[in-house]
Amino acid sequence: MPSKNGAFVAVWSRDNPDTGEAEFALEPEDFEAIRQGYGCASCLADFNGVWLKKCPVCGEDRAQSELVVSQWWTSRSAV
Repeated sequence: MPSKNGAFVAVWSRDNPDTGEAEFALEPEDFEAIRQGYGCASCLADFNGVWLKKCPVCGEDRAQSELVVSQWWTSRSAV
C-alpha cells in the first residue's frame, strides 16, 4: 500500500488497555518493508525504498542485532 504523507498507514490500531502502548496492524507488504529496514517501526515513517539505520523523523535506531554483520558476507565464497 502506498504511504500517505511519508508514513505507512495502519489498517487497524488501538491503545492497549493494560500497557497504554499503541498497537497497530499493517498490510503485509508494509510490514515486510519495515521489517527489512525500509521504514520505521516506531513512527511508521516510509523511507521510500532506502535502507536507513536511523529514522530521520523520530530518531529511532535499528537494533544492532538487525544489522548485517560484514563477516557474514565477506568470509564466504560467492561461488
